[in-house]
Amino acid sequence: MLGNHLVTKQSGENGMPVSKVYLVQKLEIDKEMYLSLTLDRKNASPVFVYSRHGGMSIEDVAHEDPSKIHTLRVNPFTGPDVMDLIKVADDLHIPEQRSQLVWLLKNMYDCFWANDCDMIEINPLVTTLQG
Repeated sequence: MLGNHLVTKQSGENGMPVSKVYLVQKLEIDKEMYLSLTLDRKNASPVFVYSRHGGMSIEDVAHEDPSKIHTLRVNPFTGPDVMDLIKVADDLHIPEQRSQLVWLLKNMYDCFWANDCDMIEINPLVTTLQG
């Protein structure tokens, strides 16, 4: 993939160059969700986009049932509010992993700003059989 262009619905027909690939250990998955952080250009702010329905094309989920997609706009001057991040865990129905998810969201946001990203996406975001 490195050095090639990845063509998706978001990239257009020319695609975007792949400069990094992240590899992870295979896990025993219990639940698949979707999580991303991107720019909301209309509102000039970062926005978390998330759903309890991950591991598939999020565009298809959004097309079939937009109510399954949640968003959380973040004030770019103050960063994410902890109570809003806790609500994300509640919306995803993973209260047992609330503190882990808040930590992940905060670190995603910090990475997003530090690296001048357009988007960070985790699909699927998972809980494992081991918890």
